[in-house]
Amino acid sequence: MSTLQVSPRRALAWLGGAGLVLVLAGIAVHFAGADPALLLRAHASAPTAFDTVLWSCLTVLALGWCALIVVLAADRGAGWLAALLLPVFIVGGLLTHVTKWLLAVPRPAASGLLPQMHVIGETFRGSVSMPSGHSVTAAAMAALLCLVVPGRRPAWRALLLAGAALMAASRVVVGAHWPSDTLVGFGLGLLSVALCLAAVQSGPGQRLHQGLARRIRTRAGQRCVAVVEVLGAVGLLAERTGYPAARMMVIAVAVLACASAAWRWRATRAARPFPALPDAPAERT
Repeated sequence: MSTLQVSPRRALAWLGGAGLVLVLAGIAVHFAGADPALLLRAHASAPTAFDTVLWSCLTVLALGWCALIVVLAADRGAGWLAALLLPVFIVGGLLTHVTKWLLAVPRPAASGLLPQMHVIGETFRGSVSMPSGHSVTAAAMAALLCLVVPGRRPAWRALLLAGAALMAASRVVVGAHWPSDTLVGFGLGLLSVALCLAAVQSGPGQRLHQGLARRIRTRAGQRCVAVVEVLGAVGLLAERTGYPAARMMVIAVAVLACASAAWRWRATRAARPFPALPDAPAERT
């Protein structure tokens, strides 16, 4: 699972369309003043021990380190997905931080609703709520993985997007974001992948992407990816996530990174050529 399995035109249509709809929906919820009621509905009852672990694990899975590890692990040598990862991170990061700076929306815990909330993990305050960076990351990760799922397996794409939606929803449940933050963030995550995918379809963007993918497919390139995976595991283990109940999930993702790096390094020693970079699937008429 490491090369484009859907037509770029279709991918751009659903990523761009869904992303735009979600951003507009989040804006509508925010300006309609529906956030407090929706948030309190999610915090109507105190979480059980199981709830605490579940939502903590889901929110940690949407960290940048986890997205890096999962997406690189999905690229098994062709380099197409790994080469797209960096621009998606850059575009997604810009969309997230510029929007946070422009809007400066206070987090729920900085509002008068805090006494009525059941916060899971660390209580985050401040004026950087809109959009949810975790939601941007979750959506972008799921969209990238959907691009390389074999075309005749739509159920897998649905599961990936449903999982990402739960990661985004976890930001509301743990008390870190308003519902509108997660809607806008999820939409921006899809749009960031759409923008990068559009950029690599022709012209300089295509040449840069294909050149990087070819370098990643070499023995040296694969070993560099393996090093990045190990560094990702170290970064994840060292990060203060604010969710101690998700420690086992952090360890599991770090183990995935090390296992993928070990496989990659062993494959380079076997002197087997990595798969060629195929052309994008033809459009069906």
